[in-house]
Amino acid sequence: MGGTVFSTDSRDSRLRANNLSIPGFYDISNGTGSLVGTVNESVKRYYGFFGDFTLGYDNYLFLNFSGRNDWTSTLAKGNNSYFYPAVGLSFVVTDAIEALKNNEILSSAKVTVSNSTVYKRSFSYRINESYSQATGYPFGGVNGFVLSNTAVDANLSKEKINTTELGLNLGFFKSRLWVDASWYNTITSDLITSTTPSRASASTAFLTNIGELQGKGLELALGGTVLQVGDFKWDVNVNYTSSETVVNEIYEGLDEVAVNTGNGQYGIYAVVGEAFPQMKANVYQRDPQGRLIVDPVSGHPLTETALANLGKTMPDYIVGLNTVLSYKGFSVYTTWDYRAGHVYYEIGSDAMEFTGRGMASVSANRQDFVIPNSVIETSPGVYVENTNIQVRGGRQSYWTDVYNDVKSNYVKDATALKMRELAVNYELPANLLSKTPLQKVTIGFIGRNLLTWLPAENRFSDPEFNNTLDNAIGIGGYNQSPPTKSYGFSLNVEF
Repeated sequence: MGGTVFSTDSRDSRLRANNLSIPGFYDISNGTGSLVGTVNESVKRYYGFFGDFTLGYDNYLFLNFSGRNDWTSTLAKGNNSYFYPAVGLSFVVTDAIEALKNNEILSSAKVTVSNSTVYKRSFSYRINESYSQATGYPFGGVNGFVLSNTAVDANLSKEKINTTELGLNLGFFKSRLWVDASWYNTITSDLITSTTPSRASASTAFLTNIGELQGKGLELALGGTVLQVGDFKWDVNVNYTSSETVVNEIYEGLDEVAVNTGNGQYGIYAVVGEAFPQMKANVYQRDPQGRLIVDPVSGHPLTETALANLGKTMPDYIVGLNTVLSYKGFSVYTTWDYRAGHVYYEIGSDAMEFTGRGMASVSANRQDFVIPNSVIETSPGVYVENTNIQVRGGRQSYWTDVYNDVKSNYVKDATALKMRELAVNYELPANLLSKTPLQKVTIGFIGRNLLTWLPAENRFSDPEFNNTLDNAIGIGGYNQSPPTKSYGFSLNVEF
């Protein structure tokens, strides 16, 4: 049992002098006119009490339960206290069943189940609408203050996260081979979110609690010593992770919300009943056979009015591989991972297309052309193959004004295979160090991000590098530094 107290007092003061009298002398006394200053202060406190208890029976059955209650200053009185419990049960099968003790094949087996609830508090000063000094308001040098553009829900409360997890741990052949498996189900409700209200409210954002997300996942790991002969040893660890978060609810009467959008033609959305984050973009009109429908006069493809769901931006699964080869003082370690089943928006190609430098714009040798696999609708529901109506402006305007406006062209397969790390080390023999104060000396080479394989349709950017810092995962390839390889050498000395 115990308690914690956390307190943060912050003050940020800034002064600026304009129009320096002496060039190059950067001091506020060297400025002319009035000094410009800002002061930001914040105070945040929370405290809590907790207890953690474990009961065991015959050294194979264990029950753990804990609880904690916190009080925070960042939420309103009456709504700033929250209790989160946790309970877990573990059963060591190989200790409970006599026939499995000292088993030559199954060395260890344990089953676990647990449930826990935690809460996420708000940031400081978000429960009240605040004023700030306005520049040039009301007029001249008269001081004025304006209300924040963000309205706040009077009943704003904490986010709730509840997780249930099942686990299985197995060891074989005196733990030379092991298997770990876990399944989890997480429900996140009452998310603290800035929504978009009506402009008639005089606010551009409304901070409130909305929605419910449900995440389910499976994690599997298999590892052990594959081969051991004399001084040679080969260890391998393979892991598989599959997870998906589905939007169960957003708000009454609301089935989707935009997290990040690009001119209304593409974006990342939360959609009820769909995986989150969800990529949406405008798409071509197609006939029942999947062929593009074009305008009978211009030859340009027609587009649907509504944006279409094009897939989630988080992978269906990730497969990882860690392997170590060692022989006497030498060791080689490498890490790989493969992720698939998701998409991302390649904004770099979009920008290149707009300026006429995209790869697609040279696919027809910058000439007018008939769009392959296109049809014309001659009457409702009747489609005829287009054989002679060419697009106009094939030199550039078609690509920058028509093709570039269909953002689904830039939604790409985000599958990737990567060598995350390669390390080669050599430990000096102990007999070379016997007459020195050194106990151990290891020299090595390390490389990171050495190899990346991407699908043929994605040749512009690494899908892992995103432009945004929020939940809009899946928009990348622009306004960022390119992925880099790194090489290094290491020297480790122990005395």
